[in-house]
Amino acid sequence: MAVQTNGLTANTPLNYLMDAGAIYKNLVYTPATGEFTGTLLGATSGGNEFALAQEIRHIEVDGVKGQFKGNSVIDSEIPSLTVNLKEVTAQNLALAIAGSTTTSDTNYDIITSKGKIELTDYLDNIAFVGRISGSAKPIVIVIDNAISLEGLTISTSDKGEAVIPVVFTGHEEVAGEAPYRIYFPKVVA
Repeated sequence: MAVQTNGLTANTPLNYLMDAGAIYKNLVYTPATGEFTGTLLGATSGGNEFALAQEIRHIEVDGVKGQFKGNSVIDSEIPSLTVNLKEVTAQNLALAIAGSTTTSDTNYDIITSKGKIELTDYLDNIAFVGRISGSAKPIVIVIDNAISLEGLTISTSDKGEAVIPVVFTGHEEVAGEAPYRIYFPKVVA
């Protein structure tokens, strides 16, 4: 068999990650049924972005002139999900501000800072739910113990709607246990 000059195969159309997906908070997976339940965060615009930053350390050994196979270790993994919120609610604004508190009067929900981050400020998780072209089941990326630590920026313009970028970062609860999971559906060919 000769090598190909591109990666296209008969299965390629089954393996596309499609569209912008949806964002959920506190998503729960039930393995027995294969179903997910959670709270939809709201409409987004401009897509969403999952990133996994890994800090890799290459162990140096005298006499070795380059990187030696097996001598690399993962020192840290930091998952994040950038959500471009189009749907602006008091709850969504509060989620964008670490250590926020919300009170209400008869006319307004009032969001301000407590000046500190408490354990109750972390979401159980934040999740991206998307579509793989060859599956009826979604791809789901879950980031545990998520909180927005980058603050809040709101930009507005005439004849447009604000899109508020919120970066949720995952945190370990048990040392050494990665705070993310990717549920990738089995594609049926």
